[in-house]
Amino acid sequence: MSDQAEVRQIWRTADAVCFDVDSTVITEEGLDELANYCGVGDRVAQLTKEAMGNGMSFREALTLRLDLFKPSLQIVQKFVQEHPPQLTPGVKEVISLLQKRGTAVYLVSGGFFRIIEPIAQLVGVPVENIFANKLLFNEHGE
Repeated sequence: MSDQAEVRQIWRTADAVCFDVDSTVITEEGLDELANYCGVGDRVAQLTKEAMGNGMSFREALTLRLDLFKPSLQIVQKFVQEHPPQLTPGVKEVISLLQKRGTAVYLVSGGFFRIIEPIAQLVGVPVENIFANKLLFNEHGE
């Protein structure tokens, strides 16, 4: 069996498929877009680049980037309302086809649940099939 035929067979018979969200299901990087929305996109991008080059853990890099702008619940909600996700062409159809075949589809991301939830709704993935980071807010939404 050729590599291409083997890949097609795997897609046809998979019980579940997990998709990364940023730059896969959508054309953007959610954290970068949120940072741009908050006016610190360039600083976050620079920090991301530095973190990748220094072998920093995902958690450390994420914490440093979030510390630059500390998004509140209100900011995240406003961002989601004002910035509709840009789906990668064809992704909605692929997910629909998989689901029609009975394949469970999951969205897995290092991004944030509150930003990914509307994406899941757009592509028809149940909320319980989202695995992403959750931002925690205090009683004041900070």
